[in-house]
Amino acid sequence: MWGFIMVVISLSIPDDLLAELDKLLGREWCASRSEVLRQALRKYISEYRGIESLKGRVVATLTVLYQKNEKGEEQLRLQHEFGDIISAFFHFHVNEDACLEVIVVRGEAQRLRGLIDGLKANRSVRQINLSLMDVRE
Repeated sequence: MWGFIMVVISLSIPDDLLAELDKLLGREWCASRSEVLRQALRKYISEYRGIESLKGRVVATLTVLYQKNEKGEEQLRLQHEFGDIISAFFHFHVNEDACLEVIVVRGEAQRLRGLIDGLKANRSVRQINLSLMDVRE
């Protein structure tokens, strides 16, 4: 059951992201910034639970968007650390500011979770999308 007690938190986000949110609030059904963030948190928790429940061997793609000039040693380290499950790698320059990488992964779910956690911890990463394939090995 949903509780009625709300806790107020402080959140730091870049000005440009807040401006984009405010533009959408004027056009979309969302009542407030708080409601958008509550919905985003619910989605994040649901996705996290789904990834946490994975077991055994998996085949998946990770699509990663990051700022072009911000890709650093941490991402390269991750690619090498998880080289045992990375089967293919595609790099694309989206525009002057952004790059997109598609990583094809095949291996143990636990290793996939480790790679995702590492990418999420990297500040240069702007978005990550996971797509699991229903492939029996």
